[in-house]
Amino acid sequence: MLQPIWATMTTAGAGAIAWIAVSMVGERREAWDSPLYFTYAMPVLAIIVAAVAFFVPVRFWRWAMFPFWAQAFVAFLQNPTANLLPLGLIMFSILGAVFLVPAAIAAQVGRRYSP
Repeated sequence: MLQPIWATMTTAGAGAIAWIAVSMVGERREAWDSPLYFTYAMPVLAIIVAAVAFFVPVRFWRWAMFPFWAQAFVAFLQNPTANLLPLGLIMFSILGAVFLVPAAIAAQVGRRYSP
């Protein structure tokens, strides 16, 4: 299911690291409360997702979703009471759906240029 494992670890790890780094540097409890999240973290994550989808174009949708599933997990670990968890999961799903665009484009290009 999670094959290749390097792609799973890369996308999920990048999402988790981005959430932790932005929340620490931006001095916010949740990373998306900081302007750094949408200014820096999201474009970097989009590039990582596109690169992984280029090299592993099979089921590219998961490379778009893993960073945000990891961010939801980290956000829950940071605040286990999770009063707004259902709304947060919806928001993470929307962000993952947005990342389907660069993942789909990169997967299509990757399929075209793969041997």
